[in-house]
Amino acid sequence: MYLIYWKWKVGSAVAALCEKQGISYEIYDDSDTLSSYDAYEVIIPSPWIPETHPIYATGRVMCELDFAYQFLPSGFQIVSVTGTDGKSTTAWIMYNILEKEFSVKKSVYLSGNFDIPFSSTVLGILEKWEQKGIIVVEVSSFMAFAIRKYSSDYSIFTNLKPDHLNWHTSLQWYIDAKMNLMEHTTKKSIVNVQVIEFVQKNGLHVEIPENIRSFSSDIYLKNSTDWENIRISGQKKYKLSGTNFSWVHNAMNILSCAVVANEMWICSNNIREHLKYITGLPHRLELIATKWGIQIVEDSKSTSSQSLSAALGAYGTTRNFLLIVWWSDKGDVFAHLSPLFAQRVKAMVCIGATKQAFVDIAIQESIPYLATDTLADGVTWLYGRRIDRDVLILSPGCASFGLFHDYLDRANQFRACIQKLPE
Repeated sequence: MYLIYWKWKVGSAVAALCEKQGISYEIYDDSDTLSSYDAYEVIIPSPWIPETHPIYATGRVMCELDFAYQFLPSGFQIVSVTGTDGKSTTAWIMYNILEKEFSVKKSVYLSGNFDIPFSSTVLGILEKWEQKGIIVVEVSSFMAFAIRKYSSDYSIFTNLKPDHLNWHTSLQWYIDAKMNLMEHTTKKSIVNVQVIEFVQKNGLHVEIPENIRSFSSDIYLKNSTDWENIRISGQKKYKLSGTNFSWVHNAMNILSCAVVANEMWICSNNIREHLKYITGLPHRLELIATKWGIQIVEDSKSTSSQSLSAALGAYGTTRNFLLIVWWSDKGDVFAHLSPLFAQRVKAMVCIGATKQAFVDIAIQESIPYLATDTLADGVTWLYGRRIDRDVLILSPGCASFGLFHDYLDRANQFRACIQKLPE
């Protein structure tokens, strides 16, 4: 008998895969009363349940990636993407390159933290009787720390900053979780040089695998970008202006994907052609409307200070942002963004557990602000301060836990508030 712990999306996906494999299971969560875990051979938790939870003391926990991986046909390759920021966009770009290159010959899937549980992807493959293909898996630190059997052919480590310290409790634990994915990569790990520099600067103890290939914004390195030219093995291969993306963080995202594609022997001319047709990721700096003389941008996938920093560097250079930041406190630090707030933010709404951190920045930089716990009130307040060419932007810089089901729920609620604004 297996215990699936938590009843949300991942739990339902694991349950469906158990049924396919004829595995008996029960589903519980913290709202249920369990006197003992002795009846269960294996316990599969949802990824966000921390290692401090009592289920881990049983020694019977198997992470969802390990569980589903054992049923994946051997003809499938896996490209895993992790990092503090840029995971979703990088996974999206990687998936599209591979799908455009290989879809005629074999299936290509996007899975994992990208809102499609890995168990759901594996179940779909089994139901179609597919024997070969490629899966791009976005892997959070919550998913990576407990990996034992799951294995990637290639992996990407986008960048590293403090994050989720309310869950991991220390930087060392956080980096250990990320590096666990690298250690379970068989061919090549594509790692941002910034990760190695961050580890050294903070005195963290990390064993860097031998099978890494680094990339950087340092133009003197072989795999690098100067924000426009993207170099692979020292040769200028692609231009950011030849894609539908902009800003340095996307140049880095494309660079990492291009290095993986190079490792897979995909022709650079093909990659250049594929990149022309890849558009931005939904819910990541997505322009959803232009009306009332302003742009309205939904950036619900902004869940850290680094992704918020990327947003503050977008849509021009003037102080024209009507910004909404908020909610779950992951132990992230925002004070270092104060100069960017001063340059770009005209007015801001601060919501939820992190509101005081942003209120402090607003006071320091003399930015008008509203502290509230109601999204609709915040949107209305900012709308009343608009002038032509302003940008009303939701870029929370924090997770959605506590107030929303997930970032999609947060995005949908924001869009609903926008639709209710008067003309």
